[in-house]
Amino acid sequence: MPSIANAHVLAIALPFLFLTACANGGESGGDGGAGGDPVGSSFELETVDLPSAAKPAHTPGSPGVTVTNPKLVEQFGSANFDLNNGRYTRYYLSDQAGSQPDAILVLVPGFEGGASTFAVLAESLMRHAKSEGSVVVEVWAVDRRSNQLEDTAGLDLAEQEQDPSIGLDFLFGEELGLEMHPTLASELDRRAIFYNTGEDLAFMAQWTTLVHSQDIDAVVEAARSAARNANVFLGGHSAGTGFTARYAATDFNLEGVDPKPGYEKLRGLVLLEGGGGSLPTEAPSEDQLDRIEARFDGGLYGAVSSQEPRCIDGQTACTVATQQDDCGAFENTSCTEPVDAYSVVAGLLTPQLLAVSEVAALEGDLNGDNGISILQADQNGVEGNNAVEKVPELEALTVLLGTEPATSVALIGLFLDDDGAAAALASFVATSLGTIGSTVEGVRTWLNYGDEMPASVLTDNGPAPTELAEAGIWGTEVETTDLEGHMMPSFYQGHTNFSDWYYPSSGLRVVSGLGLDTTPLSAPPPQGRGRTDIENITQASNVNIPVIAFGGSNGLVPVPGQMLGYADSLAACSAPSCDGATPRVVDREQPSAAFPTFGDAAGGFEVFITEGYAHVDIVAAEHDEANNVIAPLLEFIERNVE
Repeated sequence: MPSIANAHVLAIALPFLFLTACANGGESGGDGGAGGDPVGSSFELETVDLPSAAKPAHTPGSPGVTVTNPKLVEQFGSANFDLNNGRYTRYYLSDQAGSQPDAILVLVPGFEGGASTFAVLAESLMRHAKSEGSVVVEVWAVDRRSNQLEDTAGLDLAEQEQDPSIGLDFLFGEELGLEMHPTLASELDRRAIFYNTGEDLAFMAQWTTLVHSQDIDAVVEAARSAARNANVFLGGHSAGTGFTARYAATDFNLEGVDPKPGYEKLRGLVLLEGGGGSLPTEAPSEDQLDRIEARFDGGLYGAVSSQEPRCIDGQTACTVATQQDDCGAFENTSCTEPVDAYSVVAGLLTPQLLAVSEVAALEGDLNGDNGISILQADQNGVEGNNAVEKVPELEALTVLLGTEPATSVALIGLFLDDDGAAAALASFVATSLGTIGSTVEGVRTWLNYGDEMPASVLTDNGPAPTELAEAGIWGTEVETTDLEGHMMPSFYQGHTNFSDWYYPSSGLRVVSGLGLDTTPLSAPPPQGRGRTDIENITQASNVNIPVIAFGGSNGLVPVPGQMLGYADSLAACSAPSCDGATPRVVDREQPSAAFPTFGDAAGGFEVFITEGYAHVDIVAAEHDEANNVIAPLLEFIERNVE
């Protein structure tokens, strides 16, 4: 595989070997799961940083930016560091490491998701491709640039030493009154650094959708250089389908002439439990465009930093009601209201809670479904001196999961399972993981994939809907994702993880409301305002490459009709695999509005719904007889490589 210029390899060929592989069949069996390879190849990963063309204002590493935040300086070791990178984790099979891949699938995670979201899917897809003897496939999973801000130094030590107590001490040793672990003291001499939602990371306000598209472009270009005949596919899960659709529709020539659209660099698009996006139904108002410019030109950065409304200069205080007077010194008098720099779901998801999943997962991988979780275990022999009770940001665990002792496996299962309280409040975490098991010596355990499940878990949600307006979950649920045997390592292994502690929502809101066409903002006058520096999504109606989409009947895309908005946004498919005559959408009402007829392979738009799958199952489920993702996805790749 060709070397990638300027790539910073953070972890090279770290074996993705599951500690429970022997219990799950080792390296024998079918082509899915943790070890289904008859020739014994291991599943491996490496994480790589690439320089991005995006250099947004106020961001460390951008021209003229001086870092003064002592927390950032401490984490990165100096004030001289650069966050302007595209980051991806390359997944591959060890015995194919020296082969040029026939295709590379680049995948973007969804809301609060990290690159490891795709670990199970990547292994299943590559092992299936190998068993079919067709093409050599690699999966490159993107981490947003916010991943670089996650202080995982002590968690990496915990993984290296196979000792979850190091990770717990690193994250919450101060709250628990712990004497610093000798490994932490000798290697780091500090504990974890977390950032607030205001001034600490206010520069995220400049991380627009264009910035993320440029980061993804760095990964796509590297993949094109690595894959045979530049056979690169781009996809995403959940909100990641929006990143995918925007990338494909972006004109990367910001000079306004001779378009260089993202879709021309790709062989196809893959949408996993997300709608992608659609063209706007009406043109934006002048006021809406003024507010976009005010946010980008300084108002949002100032509002996030101060957590107070600001005029376009980012410094002048204002209110929306009195903005004409307050911001009267500026041609654009829009007042921008504050938002959090990154997403926090109050009482449910915080950076601390997302971080501690790595500790629980490492313990669960080492100890299995046994013993009280390290998160609930009292420290220093003091009753009540445990992470769940002492760390305010972890209070949600008690509220959502109860106070009874549980294993680390059970705690993660309770939090993520689609039938749990957390998933009821935050459907983006919903995964079919099993159910609570028996209580052993006062500790709750977990019924995992492969265990006999009570009938009450396999809920029948009724027949498939026929009306799109009334579409909801349907079908009989399945427990299809293997938490203990396959998914658990993805929370902590390598220089990546399952979540995005600092999902950069503030900058993603800059152009909200414009959908997949920013022409009124980015086109040159008089058609637009010429602001390609903010966003340049102008090519959606020209996207002519094939698309494949997947949903779960118990997920957020339970019916194919929810993909009509994206299908309607695109040009006809002109790829060699399409017949040039079949449209993307053949019949919007047959066999029903909820299940319209798409053009499938001939028309370049396929939709597959897996009955019983929850939102995360689409990327985390085992490759068994219920799985309607892996085989169609491989066929799509095989059909569209050149």
